[in-house]
Amino acid sequence: MSEPVAYGQSRQRRDAVTYAQIERAATDVLRTGARPTIENVRTALGGGSPRTILDGLNRYWRNLGNEVAEGPASLRRLPAAVADLAEGLWQRALSVAVDAAQATSTEAEGQLSRLKSQLELRQHTLSQREIELDELLRSRERTVKELEDHLRAALSMLTKRDVTVATLESRLAVAQQETEDYRRRLTKVIQRAVTRHPAAVAKERPKPDKKPVRTRGSSRLKKPSRKRPGKRR
Repeated sequence: MSEPVAYGQSRQRRDAVTYAQIERAATDVLRTGARPTIENVRTALGGGSPRTILDGLNRYWRNLGNEVAEGPASLRRLPAAVADLAEGLWQRALSVAVDAAQATSTEAEGQLSRLKSQLELRQHTLSQREIELDELLRSRERTVKELEDHLRAALSMLTKRDVTVATLESRLAVAQQETEDYRRRLTKVIQRAVTRHPAAVAKERPKPDKKPVRTRGSSRLKKPSRKRPGKRR
């Protein structure tokens, strides 16, 4: 029967990252133009404790600062002329690197300034467009309100006209009915009068006028002949 394995003994532990590995990884990252950080150094190493890498980077920057200030320690073992030439080249390289970094920074600042100007211009344009749209919307709202007021007034007038027309039609119908009733009553009264007093009605009728008779061929009217009285004997 096998002995129980303690917790964690079955895992394969990764060897601790040394400062030399951190230094080489940071130098490789620096050569690419990027700033060595915990993340990119840890990526270059393929792992490692962030705390260990942080301590190594702090030591790396201190050593790099000392080398820049005092010059590489390996130059002390070289002849003075060669050391001066190497140090000059080193300082020249640092100056070129600083100039390149400043140029890059200046270009980045220029691009950032141009982007800010473009952004401010777009914001101003959008603000103006928003103001125009707001004014247009208010104008349309006023127009719609005026149209609604006119429409309500027109509907009110139409309603009043319809009421007036209906009232007049009702009065006209009543008047026509009253007129028709009056005519019927008058007809009945006349019929009763004719039935009760036919002789009086006949007397009241107008007689035709007697007109003189005209003969053909003569435009003059014939006068009735008068007999002359005979002579007395």
